[in-house]
Amino acid sequence: MTESGFRSAADLPEGVSGHLANLILALADNKRLLGIRYSDWILGAPSVEAGIACSAMAQDEWGHARILYAMLRDFGHDPSVLEHERASDEYHSSELLDRDVASWEEFLALNFLWDTALSVQFEMLVESRYEPIHYKVRKLLEEERFHFDHGQGWTSRLLSAEGGRAALAEAFGAAWNACLRGFGPDDDPLSGTLAAHGIVRRDAAGARARWLERVGPVAAETGLARDAGSEWVSTREPVWEDRWLLRRRAVEGGPDDDSLARVRGDRNRELLMD
Repeated sequence: MTESGFRSAADLPEGVSGHLANLILALADNKRLLGIRYSDWILGAPSVEAGIACSAMAQDEWGHARILYAMLRDFGHDPSVLEHERASDEYHSSELLDRDVASWEEFLALNFLWDTALSVQFEMLVESRYEPIHYKVRKLLEEERFHFDHGQGWTSRLLSAEGGRAALAEAFGAAWNACLRGFGPDDDPLSGTLAAHGIVRRDAAGARARWLERVGPVAAETGLARDAGSEWVSTREPVWEDRWLLRRRAVEGGPDDDSLARVRGDRNRELLMD
């Protein structure tokens, strides 16, 4: 370990390595599945341009996931096993990604709300003392700017369309609690420990506040956030379940059968074996 940071997982203080590996795995799993959800709308998007954007965003997310899985080798994990051989209940991804989304409004809840929540978690790692991730997240966040602009643009567009505000309020409202929980409870030992050692620069409460700062001005149009003067706040308090502390999600299970087969690349491997 250098004075400025940790060069490898072996240099991390006792108890920190497991927490960081948990965070990286959660980010990787969410990225992998979010890419699947984006790819679902390449042909079903409301415009050709939006379909092209879905394709580009899907490729971004898959690329980000591959980088993150590869990083977990430093923590003693086999990236190939993580990518291709886990059961559904071993995924550390949000319940928002367990199955395909039924409408463009639900898609935008993922694109604008959840994708931004993931980006905020990467922002926390920009100045991380864990050097391997510190050097990778800047480029990743540059690519994510387009995702935010796309989600914000389409959300604003639908807010002004007939019936759009009500449809968005329903879709955003259904995803809101999972997004609030996505950073962990305020006393989350995972983010608290990582923040105390300079691995992340914000704890769970700080990250959630940053997310509300980014999505609040638009989410306020659906009644989910409000300007409190010095900060944006949620109009709803997050509801917690004990399951959160185990796999960074609050619902039992994981990706459905179709999503699991796709995210693991089962069919591709069958073709290669043939």
